[in-house]
Amino acid sequence: MQTTSMLQCSTSSQQRAFGQASSKHSTGTAPKHVRQCPARLVAKASAKQQDSNRKAPLDYLREAANVGMGALLAATIAVTSPMAYAAPFDTDTGLAPLGNLRSADKGSYQLDKLNTSTAHIKAGLGARKDYTDKDIVDFLCNTECVEGRFDTMGVQGKDFKAELLGPNSKPSKGLRKANLSPRTKALLEEVALSEQGHALYTRQAGSTIPCPYVDYDKGFNAVFARAYGLKDGETISKLFGSDWDPYVNDATFALSMVFLEELGATGNKGLIALHTNPILADSTAGLATTATAFAAIERSILFDLKDEIVPPTNETVTQVFARLSAYRDAMDGPQIDDQGLLNKDPRFIAVPESFVNNIPTDTRGLSFARTPLMNLNVLMVGAKDGKGGFFPEGIAGRINTPEGFDALAEGIDDWDGKAEARQLPASDIKKIPGPITPDGPKEVPGMKDLTQELNSGPLDNGKPETRGLK
Repeated sequence: MQTTSMLQCSTSSQQRAFGQASSKHSTGTAPKHVRQCPARLVAKASAKQQDSNRKAPLDYLREAANVGMGALLAATIAVTSPMAYAAPFDTDTGLAPLGNLRSADKGSYQLDKLNTSTAHIKAGLGARKDYTDKDIVDFLCNTECVEGRFDTMGVQGKDFKAELLGPNSKPSKGLRKANLSPRTKALLEEVALSEQGHALYTRQAGSTIPCPYVDYDKGFNAVFARAYGLKDGETISKLFGSDWDPYVNDATFALSMVFLEELGATGNKGLIALHTNPILADSTAGLATTATAFAAIERSILFDLKDEIVPPTNETVTQVFARLSAYRDAMDGPQIDDQGLLNKDPRFIAVPESFVNNIPTDTRGLSFARTPLMNLNVLMVGAKDGKGGFFPEGIAGRINTPEGFDALAEGIDDWDGKAEARQLPASDIKKIPGPITPDGPKEVPGMKDLTQELNSGPLDNGKPETRGLK
């Protein structure tokens, strides 16, 4: 209901910013509940248009309201109808995009304290560029194929069906069935089925690109080489006597699985800020929540195995996880957004004695987010041309290289949370506070309500020491 209200009380300036809506939705009389929008919102929402062409404010609200109502109806029909699943991307649907929502709540906010979320939004705006919802769904198709095919083959010994693979998809390399215990197999089978469902969503949402060619052997070994600090030309096989094999046992498979899963969890959350279609944004939020839950299951499996030695590394599960976590954090830009199987860093949620860390969060229990470009830089192992790591031949779609993964948009420092509700394109947004600083937050509102004391201590970005390595 809140999203609908915001769409109905938005102005036609957004239509010019995101593309004109169909004229068939811009006639008629504004519904009663739209005419009752607060006078202060009406005045603020239409101020710019009055200066330019002197059209009455209520005319704008009538126009936008009818666009919004027609948009939601068109989008709902498009997503629920199997014959028109790609319709949310059609230019003639009259869909008014979601934009960047603001709150009408006049409460007193301390946005400078909410540095994790601020960093996510700033990075999201920086990554937004001119990507459409179709581009985002195509990107999701690539990443869900990578996760889903690995999980499905490892757990069930099967690959995706043709409908999920898409047209002209090449067989990937390095897919095998994992040697799993009955308990671990049972837990991870639900994950594999859900990941197939995620891939199905991308197809029903309109992606027609093929699943990418993935070299899992090369990808994982390139990641592990970086995680262990090896130089170009040096390999895991040369260091330990054999390559990293994800399929050896519960530990190796769960470590490999959660490496990909948490990129999905954080990446899907990061996509929500890029979407314009509210139905697709809601669906992507659903992907993020399930991926986070499944990553927690995988972490729980690994916590039970935390002291086991992982072949061929001669290190424990905890130590290997620390290295993988540090690698992801080092490859995705300046922000701190990754944690190990154990977390001893007092700036985050650190459980006394056990240091168990099933869901990486900041001190407020908020999960982290990554942009598509950040995830590509991790998966492509820094290949600027988009051909490296897991993707030796690159990927289809417009979001296909990590270029600009560390770019941050201009922010909104002058917006203190007391502004009226409105929607703006990224180009109209002013300055957002900067990302997490090396010093971290000095105080966190509500910290006294936590069950632990948050002490000062060094933060790291890309180092395994505070993630359980030692």
